[in-house]
Formats: sequence, structure tokens, C-alpha cells
Amino acid sequence: MEKKGKSNKRILKLSMTMTGMLVLLVLIAIAFVSLAVTPVMAQQAKITAATTAASEIYEPGPLDVFGNANEDDTIDMRDTTYIKLVIFRKKPETKLADANYDGKVSMLDVGQTKLIILGKEKKLTFIDIFGEAETVNKPIKRLANLGSAGTPVTRMLGARDILVAIGNYRFSTMPTFYPEICNLLVVGSGPPDCDYEMILSLEPDAVQTNLELTNAKLEQKRIFEEKLPGIPLICLNMRQTEVFPENLRTYGYILDRENEAEEFIDWFEGYVDTFKTRTEGLSEHEKPRFYFEVGSYKGPYHAIGSGSSYVLPVLWAGGRNILDELVDPGDPGYTWAVEVDPEWVIERNPEFIFVRQFEPGGYESDDPSEFVATRQEILDRPELANVDAVKNKRVYVPYARLMVDASTSIISTAYMAKLLHPELFKDMDPEAMHQEYVDKFCYVDFDVRGHGVYFYPPPEEW
Repeated sequence: MEKKGKSNKRILKLSMTMTGMLVLLVLIAIAFVSLAVTPVMAQQAKITAATTAASEIYEPGPLDVFGNANEDDTIDMRDTTYIKLVIFRKKPETKLADANYDGKVSMLDVGQTKLIILGKEKKLTFIDIFGEAETVNKPIKRLANLGSAGTPVTRMLGARDILVAIGNYRFSTMPTFYPEICNLLVVGSGPPDCDYEMILSLEPDAVQTNLELTNAKLEQKRIFEEKLPGIPLICLNMRQTEVFPENLRTYGYILDRENEAEEFIDWFEGYVDTFKTRTEGLSEHEKPRFYFEVGSYKGPYHAIGSGSSYVLPVLWAGGRNILDELVDPGDPGYTWAVEVDPEWVIERNPEFIFVRQFEPGGYESDDPSEFVATRQEILDRPELANVDAVKNKRVYVPYARLMVDASTSIISTAYMAKLLHPELFKDMDPEAMHQEYVDKFCYVDFDVRGHGVYFYPPPEEW
């Protein structure tokens, strides 16, 4: 009986060993299949990414870089673990798990992700503003940046030395604030004005386009692809404050400036949280009513909608746009401007009136005369004489570029918050915040209190 019992135990052990080996063989087979077969889900993700732009606006994730397998806001060893679990069917496959973007999730993606973590990857694939996957060769040492908002962002990440060309002449007229960038070759911002031959002659590692807003046209990207064959294109949203942190984070990985990007995001989101926390409890009645006019670009009584980047700082500061009573979010004018009847403005009786002003102003001029004239034109309109904003001289002229660029709109929010709700923001100094931005992120010696025109009348006259 004892021998029979021992024999049964040996059979049981052998059976368990064989079962274990069988399980191991199955796992190896699964891994092999993962290496050799293109998963349907990954392929569908790429098809979706490639066609999104034709039908709708792509909504960015926290970090749209292939290798961010768990889809959080960083690429680290947790992503390599996640990819391994995908291979062994323990986790669902994500579109970013295919780190090397070869159409299948395999151990090669673990290797690529480790290289990204170490900053030693030779290629990097990301999702652009159109929802399309783009691959750049790393590191980028020569960048032609055609973006109006994108060029300052490159400098903000401490990468101005890689710029070989810019697209906008306005930087050439700003030697004080852009001392290095102002001397770069200007090649045009986009179709049909680009000097493509000049761009090709510069042999850039990548071209950052001016397609940096959600209304960018996919057809324009196709023109860039045709005219600049073989050159990777960077099309990221650099102008819209609401999605700027996600786009900046992706851009940081593209330029190998992840830490610099996170430093700015922390600074930026800290202030966003402050504004939202202090104004979220306000009732509609407690939010001052404002009317925001385009200015000389379109002429009198062209009001800017709440979906525009120009108005967002006022909304975050706790203001209420009277145009919301006339224009819904689905209306085309909501994201830009519509012409309104002066009588309508009079009836709505706004408490504040804002009208934007471009150059001369900003960092390159200490002369506020253009801002003064723009303001006075509003104050002198006889039909507005009994409107509260005019009677109380609450007509203000902000510097347009400080409001519209995503990287600086938070500074405009500080000016607006101090103006609209001085009690809620009595501890906030907009000029000190502005100086902090310049000192930390602009790589230039500039005193915002002593030079420039950013808001008229200035805070000391409120």
C-alpha cells in the first residue's frame, strides 16, 4: 500500500510538472504570436488616428506619444510593464502600446520604451493635431518653426539654439524680446506663402508648421507633405489654452525637453487652479458683464465670442460675456466674432468694455499712445455715453498677443482677475506674475514694470 501511495504521488507530481510545462508553452506561444501577428486593435487605432481629422477635431490625451502604453502623463517603467502584460493578454491593448509603431505590440516595444525613458531613442512617434501619427528622427538638431505661437514655445523650453528658420516676420521686428530669434531667416508661415526651396536647402530635421489651432486644415498639411517630402512635420496645438498642457508635454518629448515642459505645466496649472478655485463659487449675478470688441481690424461693433482664445482669460477671471445672450456655442461666430447693433450693446449695458490692441505695444514699445487712442475712440462714441462701462470709464485695452497665445494667456487672466474681482485677488500682482514668466521661461533680461505696454490703463491706475 505504501509503495502504491508513493507511486500515485510520483504520478501526481509528474502530472503537475507536465501541466506547468504546458502552461509555459502556451505563454511562449502567445508571446511568439504577439511578435509575429499584427493585432487588429492596434491596426484599427492607426486607421482611426489617420482619418479622425477628416471628420472631427482630435481630442488630445495627457501625452500622445507612442510608448505611453498606460496612457497617463509620462513614460516610465510602468509603461514597459504594461506592454508586457498586453503581450501576455493580461491587459487590454492601447493605441500607444505600439511604441516603435510597427503595427504590432511585442517585446521590441518594451525596448523602444526603455530607450525613450533613457532619452536614447532614434525615432519617436506621436499623434498630431489632426489625430495622425507622425514620426520624427531623434535628436532634432535643426528645426524650422513656422508657427506664430510655436516659435516662442520652442524658446520657452530652452531650445532656441536648434531653430534655423521662422515663419513670421513679427519676430524680426522684436529685437528686444527676441534678440536671437529676430535674426533668423523668415521662410513664410504656410501655404501659399512658404519658400519651400529655402526650407529644403536648410536641411532641417523637422518642420514645425503654423497648423497650431483646431481650425487648421488637413489640406494644408497635405501641401506641406507634398512640398517638403521626407521631412517630418510637427503640427501641435500651441494656441488654445484649454489643451495647451497636453500638447506641450508631447512637444517636450519631441525636443528632448520633458523636464522643461513639466516645469512650465506645473507653473501654468498652478495659476489655472487658483483662478478656477476662487471664481467657481460666483453666481452669474456676481460675474461682471463685459463686451469685447475686435478693434480696428474689423471696425466698430464686431464683438468677440466666448469660444475665442481672446475671451477665455476674461471668463477664467470671472467675467460674463454679454454676447452669450446672442451667440450659442454652435454658432460660427462663437469662436471668433460677429457684428452687433450698437443699440443691442446699449440695451445690454455692459459694466466693462475691452478692445484688443496689437503693435505698437507689447514688449517692444514703451509708448502707450496707440492704446490710449483705441480706448478714447470707445469713450468718445456718443451712442455709448450712458453705458455703465463708459460712464465709469471702465474701458480697457489689453495687448492682443498676450491674450491669444496659449503660453501667455494665463498672464492676461491675472490682469483681468485683478480688475474684475479685486477683493478675490487682492494678493495677486499681475506684473509680478508676468515678470516671473519672463525670468523663468523667456531666456531674456527684461523688466516688465519698466518697459512695454500690456494693459491700458495699467494696474497702478485702476
